[in-house]
Amino acid sequence: MSPLKIGLLVDGERLTKHVHELVRWANSTDTLRVTHLIVQERPAPPAQPPRLARLIRKPPAEIAANLLWRAKNHIERRGVEATGAYQGSSETLEAGAVVPGRIVVKPLVSKSGLVHRFSEEDLERIRQERFDLLLRCGSGILRGGILTAARLGILSFHHGDNRVNRGGPPGFWEVYHGWSKTGFVVQRLTEELDGGDVILRGFVPTQRSHLLNCALLYAKSYFHLRTLLVRIAAAGEMPEAERQVPYPGRLFVAPGARELAYYLLKRTGRSVSGRARRVLKRSERWGVCYLKSDWPQAALWRGLRLATPPGRFLADPFVVTRDGRTCLFVENYVYRTGKAHISAFALEDSGPRELGIAVEEDFHLSFPFLFEHRGDLFMCPESSAARQIRIYRCLSFPLKWRLECVAMREVAAVDSMIFSRGGAWWLLTNFSAAPPFDQRAELHLFRAADPLSGGWEPHRRNPVVMDPEFARNAGLLRAADGLVRVCQSQGFGSYGTSSNLMRITRLDLDHYAEELIDRITPGFLPGIGGTHHMHSDGIYSVWDYKRWERVKPVSRPAAEGGLAWEAICAPGARPGKAAR
Repeated sequence: MSPLKIGLLVDGERLTKHVHELVRWANSTDTLRVTHLIVQERPAPPAQPPRLARLIRKPPAEIAANLLWRAKNHIERRGVEATGAYQGSSETLEAGAVVPGRIVVKPLVSKSGLVHRFSEEDLERIRQERFDLLLRCGSGILRGGILTAARLGILSFHHGDNRVNRGGPPGFWEVYHGWSKTGFVVQRLTEELDGGDVILRGFVPTQRSHLLNCALLYAKSYFHLRTLLVRIAAAGEMPEAERQVPYPGRLFVAPGARELAYYLLKRTGRSVSGRARRVLKRSERWGVCYLKSDWPQAALWRGLRLATPPGRFLADPFVVTRDGRTCLFVENYVYRTGKAHISAFALEDSGPRELGIAVEEDFHLSFPFLFEHRGDLFMCPESSAARQIRIYRCLSFPLKWRLECVAMREVAAVDSMIFSRGGAWWLLTNFSAAPPFDQRAELHLFRAADPLSGGWEPHRRNPVVMDPEFARNAGLLRAADGLVRVCQSQGFGSYGTSSNLMRITRLDLDHYAEELIDRITPGFLPGIGGTHHMHSDGIYSVWDYKRWERVKPVSRPAAEGGLAWEAICAPGARPGKAAR
């Protein structure tokens, strides 16, 4: 099969870093070739008066907006550079070394300066190259014959979720409004402005500043465009487009002076608030609840709470009953050491009893996912600090475990879940396929014949979920009609605000689908700010919660054993103190 032949519609000979890297990568593959730049040559702008003169002629509100925008960019640029993950993200590079061919065209620009059409002569020069696909990497709203000049049409980014945000600037209004996620779409252009056929949709967690948000948005969207191009090359055709729906929102435009002043004030307020919490040593501290009930019948406000020892927090609970004994396994984080181990608790009618350490390593462990295979109990805790997905076998329930195998190496995966369905074993895990490495927004799926033999085959549509509201695993529940995946919802600047229950409706190597059946919000306990996990073995249900507390690391980890319990008070009541 011949490589997919691609042309780039650009405004000049210099490419942004993301486009330049995309071209270099595409031309290194066996299935893609970027052969030509289609350069839109525009007439030179008329001579302009000096900048100061132009500035004086503008209305005061526009002058103020320009100054505030420049100030914002100056402040935020240092923050982007400080991360180290986005170095050079704003630079441009010469295209000559990576794209051999050139077609120079002169767009017919509308009076508004926005819409670009092309003469029949220019269109014929483009058609003669027999492109399979064009990528729009320049300016202008494209209309007319250019839309069908390539066999598969033109793909273009819209850096925003076009169901709620059309207009621009990219990545700004999501930070301004404090939205938890920022979207992007790749669409095949049509004559309808903002109404193209959406071929790919994805999201990233909204960052704390506009420029940082843009840097992450562009880095991730261009990487996922690579996956889409490989899929198109393999199929020889476009994937099925999303069903179109009406757009009920307004058209977003560049912010004015008032919006920019408000934006900068909010940013300053968040910075001051964060520094105050650090001075006061207040942290989001996690705790664990349980209830003797299967999950569909669980009334969370009736739950019982494990007492959280000084200098630690407890999170990510999983529960299992074996030989008539129910045990709860949790992440037991020690503030003094900055890492966690896995502890076990016995759940008894008289209350919980801490049994001791189940699994401990030199590196951080959390999310002790449990599964059974051939009658034995296994644990797959999060071990991203070791860049491995590890599986431990239980030798003596509940405290004796042995490393059985390493399912994957050289991957910083978190919150992995292993289960059998349809005669195969499946692994759902969260990791970032490309830098910057953020594990909140991508869910990856793998299949194997046996969970201990390795050889995990990636799903053909990985990542199967690309959305920080639904991607990160938070437990697995069994229902009469199948499996329910619990996933975390992330807030703006906040981790683990609530949980979603997603029924898995289709699962094979070509498809993965799920539907939202419920949300678990942190209203079950006064004074808490989030919940991000749930599990049940059909007898007990367990979940976690967080609240802001002043945390003082103890001089040594509290001794294992002897933890008591307390009932969660009904909403509105004052929570009691933990028994010691």
